[in-house]
Amino acid sequence: MDKTSLSMEGECDWIKYKELTSILQKASYAYYGLDRPLMTDKEYDDLYDELSTLEKETNCVLAGSPTIKVQGYLLNGFTKVKHTKPMLSANKTKDTKEIEKFVTNNRFYGSYKLDGLTVVVRYKNGEFAQGITRGTGIEGEDVTEQCRFIKNLPMTIPYKSNLELRGECVISWDEFKRINRNLDTPYSHPRNLASGTLRNLDLNIIKDRNLSFVVFECVTDMKEDSKSETLIDVHNMGFEIVPITKLNSTVDQVSNALQPEFYQYPTDGIIFELDSRKLSESLGSTSHHECCRMALKWEDEPYETKLKDIEWNTSKTGLINPVAVFEPVDLDGTITTRATLHNVSYIENLQLGIGDTIQVYRANMVIPKVHSNLTRSNAWKLPDKCPCCGGDVEIHNENGSKTLHCMNPDCKAKLLGKLVHFVSKNAINIDGMSEATLQLLIERGWVKSFKDLYNLKENQIYLWKYHTVGFGEKSVDKLLENIEKSRNTTLDRFIYGLCIPLIGRTASKEIAKFFKYDYKKFRTDGIVTHYSQIDGFGDNMNQSLHDYLRENHMKIFTLADEFIFETKSESSNNADLSNKTFVITGSLNHYKNRDELINIIEQLGGKVSGSVSSRTNYLINNDVTSTSGKNKKAKDLGIPIISENQFVQMITS
Repeated sequence: MDKTSLSMEGECDWIKYKELTSILQKASYAYYGLDRPLMTDKEYDDLYDELSTLEKETNCVLAGSPTIKVQGYLLNGFTKVKHTKPMLSANKTKDTKEIEKFVTNNRFYGSYKLDGLTVVVRYKNGEFAQGITRGTGIEGEDVTEQCRFIKNLPMTIPYKSNLELRGECVISWDEFKRINRNLDTPYSHPRNLASGTLRNLDLNIIKDRNLSFVVFECVTDMKEDSKSETLIDVHNMGFEIVPITKLNSTVDQVSNALQPEFYQYPTDGIIFELDSRKLSESLGSTSHHECCRMALKWEDEPYETKLKDIEWNTSKTGLINPVAVFEPVDLDGTITTRATLHNVSYIENLQLGIGDTIQVYRANMVIPKVHSNLTRSNAWKLPDKCPCCGGDVEIHNENGSKTLHCMNPDCKAKLLGKLVHFVSKNAINIDGMSEATLQLLIERGWVKSFKDLYNLKENQIYLWKYHTVGFGEKSVDKLLENIEKSRNTTLDRFIYGLCIPLIGRTASKEIAKFFKYDYKKFRTDGIVTHYSQIDGFGDNMNQSLHDYLRENHMKIFTLADEFIFETKSESSNNADLSNKTFVITGSLNHYKNRDELINIIEQLGGKVSGSVSSRTNYLINNDVTSTSGKNKKAKDLGIPIISENQFVQMITS
């Protein structure tokens, strides 16, 4: 080979190297920073392996390469915290021979490689002190307050010295299915759901989801050389630890014992860990991984089948989701005919067409995915009408991903989502009115708007009572009674129930307070009021509210005729909590629940926050001497900690 051909070959390798690095970096940002994967795990792993092979062949590795840099990104809404030691990745392989070579002549154990969000927890004097995400590996995001809602994470432990543990924040497959059933746009994997939940700034969302924390490493030196024994000690403190195998089992025995279907949480491989702490420390690390462990990634075997159809299903928000329908294929013992295609961009990249030969696999041996298209006819057709209502559709481009949306505001699919919100507890509150019941009323053609719920005809009620499977006279009468009860409402509930873009529960309360809970004032002045004068309202919220009122004012007026608006009375003692911010923690004795206390504070002009900050005026906690994180932070900032009784005295004296 002459010099020219060598040069050309090297240039091609260099172009391919830069292309692979760029693709993997973009995919990594979408995965870690946005919780919105651009590709499947298998596609990422295949590209990663290709880049790694190219680096070995060329003996060239650039700074910033995904093979030597821990992938991860920080969100802007969290405080940055530096890790005690770098949180590195694990060296990976799909070859069991490499694993056997790695563990030869060493004491080792196996454990599941959990597929969630890696988190560090710290304890001081036996009390939970801090939670930190992996972030960049050098520094992470402070998620201390979010971690307090992880139900299996101990807040107090018997170990009184400083303790630092590393583990995975995960969501079980059962919880993943439960949550997805109630979401407009379901998550594609429990990993994204766990990550998106823990990094959410709305603590109410975290509270409603059952996150779990599973420990896989003790960072603190507990004067025990055996890592497996240390993990057992940690388990005895009250922590859930990752299942570990007996020491020095064979690689095959470990692989057979740790099958993904045996475990309640998502996994994407097996970790083979050297048991000796001293040996592990002596082996050191690269900039990418510690040399004391190796991950065996499961081989996702693709199977060929033929694409029969692409189904498009409209969700409650109007997002139209594509699903691949293919000839039955046996994926690891399960006959499968369908798999999500995520969005329009995903289909474009695969260049799909009906009749194409595609490869499908079960990602991490669980979720069916379309991996590749072998024939690439690119003959697929984008729907020009909504499959639910026949209305116009539009493509939206969000963060580089094209999605299809129904633009008809009266689409039945959208109507269901709006009705579910309208009847919910914090809106109009029609007790017992489930999504399934609303779906029935829509399908029968009895309910086409909010107002229709209050104007059901006699013949419709008769058919509902006596000719509808799953219902009877008593159950229907109870629902009708609850519909009538809901006619007594307040302005904030009414506004919140309207599903106005950008106007949530808190904003609805602020609007109602501005008009002193008087619907007549809202009707007269609502459309001409500049809402940016309300604390917390930005220009976008103001514009969204004005647009909605202008386009829907007649519908709002006729709907309001169905209700009796209660005016919230001023407190007899004229207590004023304006410009005061409260944080509530611990159990309550005087009030029925936290919502009742929050309502009292807000009625008197105050605000309630989920975390203590320099802007907090009072922390309400019946255990004033508690050493909890919120109490400690309040004391550090000089913020008064008061009990319920003291709060009651404050607003009544």
